[in-house]
Amino acid sequence: MHPGPSYGGHEQRQDIRYNLELPAEVRIGTQFALKGTVKDLSMKSAFIRLRNSVYIQVNDEVGFSIFPSGDEEGKDVVAGQARVSRLVPGEGIAIYFTDIDGASGGHLKKLIKV
Repeated sequence: MHPGPSYGGHEQRQDIRYNLELPAEVRIGTQFALKGTVKDLSMKSAFIRLRNSVYIQVNDEVGFSIFPSGDEEGKDVVAGQARVSRLVPGEGIAIYFTDIDGASGGHLKKLIKV
């Protein structure tokens, strides 16, 4: 089953976003990691639902990992660095990717079938 694209009527972004439910992790600094779930994903950004609230601000840099197979040690993990673009209290954060290595970029393309 291929996830359907999501088009926001009032949003400024140009990328097609795909509604997905995938395990994810957001790392703040080197010692703090939050488990979450990807809500939607594009080639440049993602919205990650987070259960825990944490002090974070727009433009903060975070590390991220998305686990397509649900296996945190899986070979198809999409990982890199991102900046926080939006905070939704009680729901999660929107991030835009700033650094993804070639392998993760390839996994991301497969994941959203670009």
